[in-house]
This record gives sequence, C-alpha cells and structure tokens, in this order.
Amino acid sequence: MPELLEVIELGNPILRQKAQPVQDVQSERIQTLVENLLITVKEANGVGIAAPQVAQSDRLFIVASRPNLRYPNAPTMEPTAMINPRLLAQADETVTGWEGCLSI
Repeated sequence: MPELLEVIELGNPILRQKAQPVQDVQSERIQTLVENLLITVKEANGVGIAAPQVAQSDRLFIVASRPNLRYPNAPTMEPTAMINPRLLAQADETVTGWEGCLSI
C-alpha cells in the first residue's frame, strides 16, 4: 500500500549529493518508491518531487503539473516518473522564476 513520505528540508546533506543511477527500474523498491512519490507530491500539492527530497539517493523524479493557486496557468500533465534523466541540449537563454521546491 503506498505511503506518504516525509519531505526533507534544505540543510539536509543528501540534497547536495549526486544521486545514484537506478540500476533496475522494475525492482520492487523502485516501483514502491515511485508509488510513494506520487502520493507524496499529490498530498503536498506540488508539481514535482525527486527521490533525494525523501532521503533516497536515486536519480528519479516525478513531475505532475496542473493549475493551482500559485500557478493558475500551469499546464496540465499526467503524473510522470522520470528515471535516470539526462540533459541532451541546453538553450543559450536563461529564464528565471520563483522557486517552488517542497524542500525549501
């Protein structure tokens, strides 16, 4: 049964560490972590959460964008797990915005 996870806060050293690659995406541990992250981000009314934010050093995050009070024009996106993500390209332009991290 999925469980709500405790979100660690700024100052916890795991948030500064490089997360480890996920070796077995199909493992019970990773599948359970994904389910628990989905519940946790929904309950926190967040748009995303990463495994290190719940003290798990795995390269895995959930994105679940939808309009809310803070971001009324946010796009709606089904909750999606991103495992071992990589940046393939980077724009020259930088766009700034307010931080909405659940760990801050």
